[in-house]
Amino acid sequence: MVGSVTFSPNGRLLASSSYDQTACLWDPVTCALYHTLNGHTSIVGSVAFSPHGRLLASGPDDQTIRLWDPATGAL
Repeated sequence: MVGSVTFSPNGRLLASSSYDQTACLWDPVTCALYHTLNGHTSIVGSVAFSPHGRLLASGPDDQTIRLWDPATGAL
């Protein structure tokens, strides 16, 4: 189940959060999956891009926040 979705500021990426403890980065034109972001221990309820689009924050129910590089999928 998807928790939330958001577009990057330039519209070239779509991020989704999921109840399977992951977040994902997608190409909104082709629907291709770029990265699956693993590392949470509970449902990921929200994702948000920074204003410049160089960071993606994911917020799960485990009371942590992770910051990701959308270009590489790295923490």
